[in-house]
Order: sequence, then C-alpha cells, then structure tokens
Amino acid sequence: MDLRTTRRRGFVGRWVTLGLVGLVTLQALAADLKLEAKLIWGTDDEKSPNPAHKPVDKETAEKLRKIFKWKHYFVVNRQVKNVPSRGSNRFDLSDKCTIEITELEGPRVEVMVIGEGKAVNKTTKNLSKGESFTIGGDVKNNSAWFVIITELDEKAPK
Repeated sequence: MDLRTTRRRGFVGRWVTLGLVGLVTLQALAADLKLEAKLIWGTDDEKSPNPAHKPVDKETAEKLRKIFKWKHYFVVNRQVKNVPSRGSNRFDLSDKCTIEITELEGPRVEVMVIGEGKAVNKTTKNLSKGESFTIGGDVKNNSAWFVIITELDEKAPK
C-alpha cells in the first residue's frame, strides 16, 4: 500500500465520519410534535345530548361563534399525544371519530378524519407551536362536529 492510497482512505474515512455525525445531529434536531386534538360538538341546544360533554372554554366558544352559526359548543373528548418526526399517530376521539395525524416536512401536518371507519376528510395545514386549526362537518340533526388541532409548547409524556 503506498502513501497516496493511505491518504485517500483517510480522506474518505473522515468524510464518512463527518456524514454520520451530521446525520445523528439532524436526527437529534428532529423532534416529536406534542399535539392536542379536541372533538367538539356544535349545536343550538343549550345542553349536549350526552351529559358527560362539558361546555368549551369561553375563549374557544367565542372564536367558534365568530365563524360558525351554532350557539353552544361542547367538548366530546380531548387527547394529547406525540406525533413522531415524519411519522403518524392515531387519536381515537369517539366511537365514531378517529383522526390520524402525520408530520410532514416543514411546519406541516396531514390530518385524516375517519368517521365510522371511513375516510371523511384529508387536510394538510401549516402548524407551529401555540397555533391551531379546525376541521369540521355537519351532522343530520342540525348540529356539527369540529376537531381542533393545536401544537403545544411543552413535550408530551411518552
């Protein structure tokens, strides 16, 4: 083995090592998203048909009333979960409503709403810490469902 071959191997070895260190660093920077998913029932009735449903907080109710026509909004379920970097997680919000959230490149997520086992809606949105967005639909009895997705600032428990 001559001196040039030894130098070339050392050069290539250093680049491979730097590449691996860079890869590990990028993986360390890629963090799970801590997301809150709330299933909300919107109605003009003063009470939810399910006594376990609690009214949403005043701030959320005011935001929803500015956009939607219903007078009253109730929390059906709330879940906080991690969505792995470039991965997915399912949120079972009720017997009839499941959502699957996938973290995409950039501050974007894809949300698949599954109602009674069938895909109902697929939405891609930008999402950053402290921000939220709402997906919704009508129900037969002049009421509606909403899913509010929020990226929380703190880390979710594993």
